[in-house]
Amino acid sequence: MDINVFIESFKENLLRIFWDNLLFLGLQGSYGSGEAKETSDIDPVIILRQCGKDELLRYRAYIDTLDEKDILCGFVSSIDELKAWESADRAQLILDTKPVYRDLAELCPQITMDDIKRAVQQGGCAIYHASSHNILHARDWSVLPELYKSARFTIRMKHYLQSGVYVPAFRELSSIANEEEKMIIDAQNPDTENDAFILLEWASETMKEINKR
Repeated sequence: MDINVFIESFKENLLRIFWDNLLFLGLQGSYGSGEAKETSDIDPVIILRQCGKDELLRYRAYIDTLDEKDILCGFVSSIDELKAWESADRAQLILDTKPVYRDLAELCPQITMDDIKRAVQQGGCAIYHASSHNILHARDWSVLPELYKSARFTIRMKHYLQSGVYVPAFRELSSIANEEEKMIIDAQNPDTENDAFILLEWASETMKEINKR
């Protein structure tokens, strides 16, 4: 699939459906960072001036007409909801979104380094808690790919906190990460207890490191 052809048609149809109610359209995820595979989802970010039941049902009716409907995910909200969003999550959304129509950063409160620090803290704590519970109780190594995916996003925010440079593509991030974080970024199919302990130890180190800042 040619994402450029798809997203241009998608944008034109959203403008037809919502007209001046459409404030922003962008792409998150692997299509946004240029790392998409044939199996990748399409993750549009759609911000409307107003977004209620009628708008959501109109959007749902539109995507039901698309051949790509089964791989469409993404984020839809009004601008007021986005402004009220938890600031660390909002910062990640803004940084991880490639603009297609208008500029998301211009619509939202400015991102601060406190937002970034909080995002890293939240990510490290969540991964530590999930990893510890899994090692002790669930012992379900099939959840590790999702936990490693979450860790990659946290590593990206941690690098931004440390360097002031946001690196969208994980392949580029891997080339500049330390050995431990490179192993997490590059892991293909983590599925062992040892993989779980690697993630737990990384989360522990990250929590303590960020707490000192």
